[in-house]
Amino acid sequence: MTDSTILYNADVYSSADPFATAIMFTGDTVAWVGSDEAACAFDGTHHDLAGAFVTPGLVAAAVDLRPEAGRPAPTGDELLARGVTAAHLIGTGAQLERFADAAPEALVTTSYQLGGAGEGRGALDAGALGAGARDAGLLPDGAQFVLVDSAADLSAVLGLLEDAGVRAHLQRHGWRLLINVAVPPEAIDALAQSGLGITVDPLAHRQPLAPLLSAGAQVSFALTAENPWQTLRAAVYDSADGVSARAAFNAVTRFGYRALGSFDGGVLAPGSAATACVWSVESLLVQAADSRVAAWSTDPRSGTPGLPDLSPDAALPQLLRIWSHGTAVTS
Repeated sequence: MTDSTILYNADVYSSADPFATAIMFTGDTVAWVGSDEAACAFDGTHHDLAGAFVTPGLVAAAVDLRPEAGRPAPTGDELLARGVTAAHLIGTGAQLERFADAAPEALVTTSYQLGGAGEGRGALDAGALGAGARDAGLLPDGAQFVLVDSAADLSAVLGLLEDAGVRAHLQRHGWRLLINVAVPPEAIDALAQSGLGITVDPLAHRQPLAPLLSAGAQVSFALTAENPWQTLRAAVYDSADGVSARAAFNAVTRFGYRALGSFDGGVLAPGSAATACVWSVESLLVQAADSRVAAWSTDPRSGTPGLPDLSPDAALPQLLRIWSHGTAVTS
């Protein structure tokens, strides 16, 4: 019989129970979330987290290994040390292979090979698609990450999306966009209606996140900061149109999995993968970017799980430990 691991005396960010203070892992899955009192009744190995904050592992939805990306790419160990337990990689075959060979087992990776074609996952420069891409029959069939590195690239992609046949092809094969420029207001509706996953870095460019999400865009985040909570802070307070902390957190958890066509990952709920991060936090709040509404509330009657205070003068969470498939991993 598989031994269970029970974490208690914590704040557990769970879609199944907004008041959860304990969580149990059995094998590779979350078996239960609930209260400390109930946790005491379960057999298994109990761990007192002394009030720490427990979240799903974070997803870096675009780790760009290209040298021209403008910054050194993090290693797998560095990503894991930041609380990132899943990463979508973009690079040459050799770059992807080197990364995979050195990456820790607890880091789950999905690779997009530059210049890829056929039925596998590939990455293509938007400018390289060319006018011929207007013929859906000339496009690769596999899931492709389109790299949008300039305003001209974005214009070219928007032009392609005007063709219903091309748009249907991209949706059918799970194509995505990595947008490395600021999205102009006039592009919001087209991007949202495209049905394609969109990955941005709110630290690198001020993005209209709230209008994109309101229009129905599938937005996930690249995580380039030393502390990924800096990216969430930027999404809430520094973006052209900030979002709530909850929406930003979804972009680095659930929506990172949705970009791959998976709707089960990025949550802590019975049946989900037993991967979690334990953080040291000063306080948990319910935050909104708009100062005209209540920016934070600690009233438990709201039924909304709190997240760390992301305001500019607040201390950001620090990673204490990762639990991967129910086993403690030293970050």
